[in-house]
Amino acid sequence: MAQPKVSILISFYNLASYVDETLESVLHQETNFPIEVLCADDGSTDDTVKKLRVWEQKYPDIVHVFVMDFVPGEKRPPDVRIKRLNAIRGRLFSEACGEYICYLDGDDFYTDVHKLQKQADILDADTAHTYIACGHNGCYYWQSTGKTQPIEKPIRECSLTAKEYWSFLYIHTNALMFRNLRLQGIDPFASGVTIDDNLLTAQFLPYGSIYYLPDCMFNYRQTENSTFHLRSQYQNFMLNCFMIYELQRVDKSLFPSSLVRMIYEYTELYNARKAPALAEEAQIFMPRFRNYHAGRLCRLVNYSCESLPLRLWCEVENKFWFFMTKVFRHYIWKPKVRALLEEARVKLEQQSAAE
Repeated sequence: MAQPKVSILISFYNLASYVDETLESVLHQETNFPIEVLCADDGSTDDTVKKLRVWEQKYPDIVHVFVMDFVPGEKRPPDVRIKRLNAIRGRLFSEACGEYICYLDGDDFYTDVHKLQKQADILDADTAHTYIACGHNGCYYWQSTGKTQPIEKPIRECSLTAKEYWSFLYIHTNALMFRNLRLQGIDPFASGVTIDDNLLTAQFLPYGSIYYLPDCMFNYRQTENSTFHLRSQYQNFMLNCFMIYELQRVDKSLFPSSLVRMIYEYTELYNARKAPALAEEAQIFMPRFRNYHAGRLCRLVNYSCESLPLRLWCEVENKFWFFMTKVFRHYIWKPKVRALLEEARVKLEQQSAAE
């Protein structure tokens, strides 16, 4: 087989119902270059591996299947699932031979047969390697109804620096094509922080900018048994805010952008700080937060259990950081970013008026 140009790295765990649709969407891509499809199963108890082996036998030069070590019957609470997701994504990255890599979750699928070609063309044309990745929009996809909805606000095609991207835009991991830094002797995950969605992307940001396409070219399937939906809303807010501290081990210059990016989640946690339920749901993550010296976050989510002096300090420090976030937002959101957001607002108004 010729050297693959793009490696598609797909993780599976009890997703037998979706294997065929996912792999069909990848293998039906129309490209003028070879690809490889690396599939890693995390110890599924259904027929996921069996189905993957069928595809591997059908396309032995393209599809390769790896089964991760696991203990049969092992319980997998949210924090354990995150650790195992780290391991599976790291393993796939270590096996990738392509010049570019794309991550994909095993229950999601591509909807544009030219997706890979469009992204590779942009990165190929960037001979100066200004861009570390090319991303695009996608759609939420509800299995029960078939309904879809764009994930991100409708902004036009553009290039964004790392700080601009991290301050306001979300590109799902499945929608990004990264340069394979391992071929340059670089391990973007050497910091040891989570390789989970937003943070996976963030660990590539020190190495370049992001080129964005507004096209919706994949469907993000909404299922009740995903790791995201198994956690409470509060817990998802906590983990998003925790990225501010994790990124200190990746690129400290992204700290102001992180504050801007997480302002909604921090505000929600601050508004709920006195609720005992918040502190209860935070306990599973507290050792992890303390290990990263995330004092502000610990005091906020554990507010109802803290001493009076710490509660008073929590009030003071959060008001200070909310003020600093407004300052950072003013200076980070340069005219280009403001123009993109204004354009998105106008488009939404026009769409609402048309409806």
